[in-house]
Amino acid sequence: MPTVATSTAPPFGRVSFPRTALVLMRLAWARTGSPLLMLGVLVVLCLPVLFSLMFASRGALSGDPIDFLLARYDTIVAGLATPLIALLLGTSAFSAETDDGTLLYLVTTTTPRWWIVMARLLFASLLTGVLTSLSVFASGFVAVGLSDPEGIVTAYTVAVFYGGVTYAALFTMLALLTRRSLVVGLIYVLFWEGALSDTFQAIRYLSVRQWMNAVAEPMIAGGGDGVGPSATYALVGAVVVVAITVYVGGRRLHEPRMGRIGS
Repeated sequence: MPTVATSTAPPFGRVSFPRTALVLMRLAWARTGSPLLMLGVLVVLCLPVLFSLMFASRGALSGDPIDFLLARYDTIVAGLATPLIALLLGTSAFSAETDDGTLLYLVTTTTPRWWIVMARLLFASLLTGVLTSLSVFASGFVAVGLSDPEGIVTAYTVAVFYGGVTYAALFTMLALLTRRSLVVGLIYVLFWEGALSDTFQAIRYLSVRQWMNAVAEPMIAGGGDGVGPSATYALVGAVVVVAITVYVGGRRLHEPRMGRIGS
């Protein structure tokens, strides 16, 4: 009796998550990497370096480089550069794909909706972390060279990667919930993270900027002042934000009226 050959090909519709993630990330880059957006990102990244150049140009008159770096990393890198870059990267891809119909095509494929959200989150968080860490290193090098006094440059390099993930998750979820995500995100960065978190002590526990500082403080010689959230609290908060984003985003992409998604 003849033997019937059996096929070893994978079943139709099986998803390769790593390969799908790469495709989705390349698609996000194609939708995000416009010259105007990249120019805006470059301007934001150059701000800490410009302040460091002004500091270095004054020599001994500039004061303590450790105090300078701590202040600039808190206000410019953690308070401005990281959230703004994450906002631009986290909202632009979904907005462009909604306008040209690409998102509607993606949700009709066998790719799970939650994985589409996760791939966008990976894209925005990794790119935000890499770009802001370069800004941290460049501004630190201009101010103090390669000495890295008290581990400040290293601490904030880790912190901006953490902040990139957390902010990217927050703004990706925002892009899925409203077509005014860019405006709402700017209001959040300028008022909630800026004015309110510096004024009211309780808001520090709900501020990603303060969470970034909490992650950096244990790695700095001498530690922090012990005021505000701890590093453990910040890490748990990031996990919660990412989990909510993936869950809400997956549910959101199941809804038919995706014209509401975008910036």
